[in-house]
Amino acid sequence: MFVSHHSPPTVFLPPDIRTAVEPELAQLGEDVLSDQIFAWITDAERNKPYLRGAGRDAFGRPRSHLVVGEGWRRLQEFGLCNGFVAAGYDHGAVSAYGPFARVVQFFRLHLWTASAANVTCPSAMQDGAARLLQLHLARSDLDPTRRMVFENAFRHLTSRDPATAWTSGQWMTERTGGSDVSLTETLARYRPSSADPNNPPGLASAEEGIPLGPWSVSGFKWFSSATDSAMTILLARTPRGITAFFAPMRRHDPSARSELNGVRIQRLKHKFGTQSLPTAELELDGMRAWLVGEDGRGVNEIATVLTLTRIHSAVAALGYLGRGLGVARAYAKVRVVGAGRGRRLPLTESPLHMRTLAAMTADYHGLLLLTFFTSYVLGLDEHPASKQTHGGGSIPSVLAALTPDTASVAPLLRVLTPLCKAYVCKNSVPLLYACMESLGGLGYMLNEETEYLNVARLFRDCGVLAIWEGTTDVLSTDFVRALKHPRGGRECLDALDRLITTGWPKDAAEMERGDQSSSWCPLTSWQATRALLEAHSQDELIGDARQILWSVAEAIIAVLLYSDVRRDGGEAARDILDRFVAQRSRHAGSSPQAQGYTATLQRDKAIVYGGAVAGTSRL
Repeated sequence: MFVSHHSPPTVFLPPDIRTAVEPELAQLGEDVLSDQIFAWITDAERNKPYLRGAGRDAFGRPRSHLVVGEGWRRLQEFGLCNGFVAAGYDHGAVSAYGPFARVVQFFRLHLWTASAANVTCPSAMQDGAARLLQLHLARSDLDPTRRMVFENAFRHLTSRDPATAWTSGQWMTERTGGSDVSLTETLARYRPSSADPNNPPGLASAEEGIPLGPWSVSGFKWFSSATDSAMTILLARTPRGITAFFAPMRRHDPSARSELNGVRIQRLKHKFGTQSLPTAELELDGMRAWLVGEDGRGVNEIATVLTLTRIHSAVAALGYLGRGLGVARAYAKVRVVGAGRGRRLPLTESPLHMRTLAAMTADYHGLLLLTFFTSYVLGLDEHPASKQTHGGGSIPSVLAALTPDTASVAPLLRVLTPLCKAYVCKNSVPLLYACMESLGGLGYMLNEETEYLNVARLFRDCGVLAIWEGTTDVLSTDFVRALKHPRGGRECLDALDRLITTGWPKDAAEMERGDQSSSWCPLTSWQATRALLEAHSQDELIGDARQILWSVAEAIIAVLLYSDVRRDGGEAARDILDRFVAQRSRHAGSSPQAQGYTATLQRDKAIVYGGAVAGTSRL
């Protein structure tokens, strides 16, 4: 399989859950690498989405008939059947996983993403919409009609049947404001169908008798992915401010004719990557919708969706990177190069090449730990009553040391989400480029005839993840704002402080190994960053927001790497931690070089392959 031999989720799973899910994960790892899946990827890339008739009928009248390829549809069906979203909401066996369900779900997505040809984008918004509706369904004051509508949508969003399952859009971006939703120009008016002659009564689903909403939404959404989804969560302005709405994509009039629900696809976007994904400019004219939450509190509501889609983005970036590293590792086993004086050797015996792959693998390992720790905290937030146990069993001691107290879970998740998304997605792009480079010219090719070698496609698609759902600067600003917020900022700081100060050893003897000249310490770094945050205003800190986020992220990763050493106990895990600390101290590699090429090569191989190089590869 082209997946990492390292298993960071193991840190965040009790032994019995790990034992239960390992066979399924192993099988999924094989399934996503099948020739059929690769054929569907190639089809989705070649047969890109388009508007039939360029968006007009034979008489020039606007028509929005979106056509997607067979490969895209089949991959979407595979994802729905395998429950990559439903796994987070199942009421059967998965419910026993409690706060660990998200770790299992996201590891499955990590395996799937690089084979999904971007159908994971609609999945992310499907997950966010499901969680938002789930929270509102838990409210006792939800009126009966909206409860019926939301329950119906939630069932579709969490279904594993492709015939009935829904994906969702998430419409916020407009031409004037981009990610600044305060400049939303889309307007929503409360106009029940009976009082609106331009929008006669209709149903969202003729079969299920679900009525259309009483709100009429009109405006323009400039960038909307998942245009083929069955529903959307969107923002629009009412007299009370920015408000969140749920709307089905289609409506049915009394004569049972189906049409788009007040939506016209103006044109599809042409993008550098994610070309199989239908992304469009949408004109809304009387779109019938249901209010979600309180009128004027849309930003708070959409934050629930953003939490999920941002974590999905980090998982997706790691999925691309993990696949790229898998290809690079396999390639190194079979590629033979000149070594001077007529000698030839495989790349696995090249000290420089293995040093490069080891550094890439170690960075990937740290990013994995950060992402799956964030997913674990998300699970704790969703299952507060089962924080310390699951199914009657206690969590491992290493995980217990990382588990925040109940009061710290929500504040920690608030800051971890933008931190994880920004740091992981940004760093995955150059690492994936390095994977492409490690294959030489072969890596630069769009290898449609051998899709499993198509690292160039992965690199192209991965680039969007540092942009959508908040660019790195937007997320860094959000991170600092959360820490400086007059309501909740102190709690966020304290939650980070508890994680880092309790997670890093106080006894220097525990860290006595490797490069003794290392001057960087995560605890010292965090203390300096906290002092900076407490001494200056938000306005004074924004210019350094990216540096602040990076500093905190690296302190957390060091803590997680140390926890992994405690769990794993192996030389490779300790070596990864030593190199991470040394790199922060700008002395990376000095200790391994002092031990000679042979020792260094073996240590690098242990990081890259987890042991001796053996066996054959698909290459």
